Amino acid sequence: MEHHIFKKGEDTIVEGIAHFDLGSTLDCGQCFRWDRNDDNDYTGIAYGKVVRVVQKNDTLIFMKSTIEDVQSTWYEYFDLGTDYGAIKNTLSENDPVMAQAVQFAPGIRLLRQPVFETLVSFIISANNSIPNIKRVISAMSRMWGERVIYDDREYFSFPDARTLAKSEVCDLKLTKAGYRCDYIKKTSEAFSLNPVSKDSLASMEYSMAKKKLMEFTGVGAKVADCTILFTGSNYRAFPVDVWIKIIMEKLYIGKETAVSHIGDAAYQLFGDLAGYAQQYLFHYARMNRIGKD
Repeated sequence: MEHHIFKKGEDTIVEGIAHFDLGSTLDCGQCFRWDRNDDNDYTGIAYGKVVRVVQKNDTLIFMKSTIEDVQSTWYEYFDLGTDYGAIKNTLSENDPVMAQAVQFAPGIRLLRQPVFETLVSFIISANNSIPNIKRVISAMSRMWGERVIYDDREYFSFPDARTLAKSEVCDLKLTKAGYRCDYIKKTSEAFSLNPVSKDSLASMEYSMAKKKLMEFTGVGAKVADCTILFTGSNYRAFPVDVWIKIIMEKLYIGKETAVSHIGDAAYQLFGDLAGYAQQYLFHYARMNRIGKD
């Protein structure tokens, strides 16, 4: 896929982006470091860089950003090089449920986020609300992250594993992460000694990658799948919670099924595109209140 990338004043423009909606992508629960501004643009931080971005039809405007930053960080982060039209066509072929589902969130893309940040973020997400998850991550970043200045304002990157490993649990509790503080501390210690990269996860068989992540304290099947999927390591991953379980049972399986078998059923249905299917199904069900009756 070819996009036109060029400078316009202080901004970098990317034109020709199809099958993408900025708001749907950033507000769907896969990331926690972005805030919507009054003009419906978003400011966020990832990989130690801050950007303010707005979408106008098929164009993304990265404000006060260099072409180099867009090409090296944000283009990959937003997965702009992937043909989502082809993915939706493949999933929808001979599947009337999915053909309907993709219409409800046609512009969602799966982000490619840093592994350690994503892992800890979803440890924090357990039994938690999105606003509170964001508050905890923001507090953690302010306490231990690197200060970044953008547009005369200060932001803080997510701390690395080595830094969090050296933190005290009592200090972590100041972030109001609750019982998850022990998990974060132990996972940070283990990760700093044996880091896991996106490339290493992608090179493993899916089951081995999931097993590797579940060795970290506080990481169950869902957190592992979220980490694999939302870092772009393997799109077979199919995170399953109670909501997704009900959706799969009602729309595809037709009977009550153990959570541990839902992912296998999804793979049989969607193959290596199961992670994309999960996002479309989730929003389809939410908009139609499937499972709420």
